[in-house]
Amino acid sequence: MQIIQKLTVVSNPTRIFEVGTEVNGREVIEIKQVGDDNISEFWVIDENDHLIASIENCPVIVDWRTIAVHDQTENDPRERAVSGAKL
Repeated sequence: MQIIQKLTVVSNPTRIFEVGTEVNGREVIEIKQVGDDNISEFWVIDENDHLIASIENCPVIVDWRTIAVHDQTENDPRERAVSGAKL
């Protein structure tokens, strides 16, 4: 799965939003690409699920990050492998 790690808005001045950084005292938790085929829009979301910024129809540079998605059985005790070790 890929997520947006950093969004650079190419403007004057250039604005950069990156997950884990602060903007006006609010931490960027997520950057979402929203809109449809006709509108390019990105939302920058804070730790309280509030909108920090909305960027529409601007030239942007998007840095993607690939993260691993684990299946639901990873931490399921019924699915754990049993070794031959004695405790």
